[in-house]
Amino acid sequence: MKKILSIFMLVLFVFGLVACGNGDTTPTNPTNPTNPTNPTNPTDPVQTIALTYADWGDQELNQLMIDAFMEKYPHINVTLRTDILGAGAEFTGNLVTAAQAGLLPDVFATDNVPTVINAGLTLDVAEYWDADPDTQLVYDNAAFTGVYNGKRYAVPSFQFLKGIMINLSIFENANLTTVAGKYRTDVNGYPTKDWTFSEFIEIAKAIKNFDLQNPENIILGFDTWYGSPDFQQVWPMMNNANVQYDTWDGEQFNYTSADWIAAMQKKVEIHQLVDGTTTRLPASVFDENGVLTIPELGGYHIQTGRGAMDIEGSWQFWVINDVEENLGQKIGFWPYPSGSEGLFPPTILDYQAVSAQTAHPAEAYLLAKWMTFGREGWEARLDILEARREEAIANGETPQFLDRFPIADYPGVWDRVANLVDGIEGIEYTLDRISQAKPDLDKWLPGYKDFWAWVNDPENPYNWENLVTAGPTAVAEYAVQWENKANELVQALLASMGNE
Repeated sequence: MKKILSIFMLVLFVFGLVACGNGDTTPTNPTNPTNPTNPTNPTDPVQTIALTYADWGDQELNQLMIDAFMEKYPHINVTLRTDILGAGAEFTGNLVTAAQAGLLPDVFATDNVPTVINAGLTLDVAEYWDADPDTQLVYDNAAFTGVYNGKRYAVPSFQFLKGIMINLSIFENANLTTVAGKYRTDVNGYPTKDWTFSEFIEIAKAIKNFDLQNPENIILGFDTWYGSPDFQQVWPMMNNANVQYDTWDGEQFNYTSADWIAAMQKKVEIHQLVDGTTTRLPASVFDENGVLTIPELGGYHIQTGRGAMDIEGSWQFWVINDVEENLGQKIGFWPYPSGSEGLFPPTILDYQAVSAQTAHPAEAYLLAKWMTFGREGWEARLDILEARREEAIANGETPQFLDRFPIADYPGVWDRVANLVDGIEGIEYTLDRISQAKPDLDKWLPGYKDFWAWVNDPENPYNWENLVTAGPTAVAEYAVQWENKANELVQALLASMGNE
């Protein structure tokens, strides 16, 4: 019933667009969407082209971006669709529902590119991307994603930084100094920014204070990445310039490599601890109903001031202001620890796609580019964000930090970006290496989320919980099973995607 009602509402929405006159369109030159000429007769006047756009982000910012786009391209009228509800997977599911009613937005965000490809929602925009001079400046590690057998079904939009939030106030109070053979600190008692994996772990152990008798003194070493350390996904790519995130080399995963095995062994070893090194807690702090008996151990630990460090994404930069305003503590954003080959910053990519149902593919690509990776779009976005910043300062408010970043090396843009994260201690070390960033695989590699479902399946004898129980010595055996399953699931789908 809810699905029928949703489709009915979408139908009413589109009827409203047509009633407003937005259904009356004439295509522009498909080889040059910035040139509003009638391709059949260049002397004819061009009617306004109507497009629709949807994502789950800041809708006020989206509208301002769309307004700027329409000012730049007055022959294109864009309506912001706010009827596609939810975020992430829910938003993508609602896109599928809209498509079934023939009401898919011309340009839309998605949390999983293979999902929308398999549902037939996406258009191959390779011809526009390949002819676009802006794409020549997109970083290689981002540019190769979203492409399947020569067909580009999505464009990477933004990259979010993955790094280590550290509570600088906790470190200042701890007065850690360099311990030879374990870790290095700077003159402020902070970790050095070129720290290594082993230093990160040793610092977590040294900074923690798991004093359950005096909960007011509790400090936890580090919060993990969605429940467990992410070491095996990131460490190997810091030691080998030829592999990407999670050892993906463009053709296969390499879990039986020495780097992956060593990282996973350390991950399992650390995850087994319940001594305050991580935020995994012992059974003794819960009652018979599973309720936490020490409130200081609850909550989002970097925000409550109990977590010294947190493996985190830049979408959580709001926490920096929150902690300073509510706790009087300062949070920095340190680079992810480096490996033997140096620092290849891990990033998380988002994606947008052009609808397979669009009547105006060239113009839809132009809109997608503006709202995501394009230089002109970024300049417009920065104009808006800089104005917001100035307004906040004028009103005596703390301005928000930029939480997403360009995927291309546009001259001048990165200088303006840096100004919007000014005040975040440590972030410059990551930004200085952003051209070497290696993005995650979650949203674009087919079969990858199926692999992780298998890893966490309680019926799977080689699941994650069984590995934790078996301990570090079992990692080499599990590596064979995990590598075979990951390659089996991903390679089959990758070979077929785009060939239908």
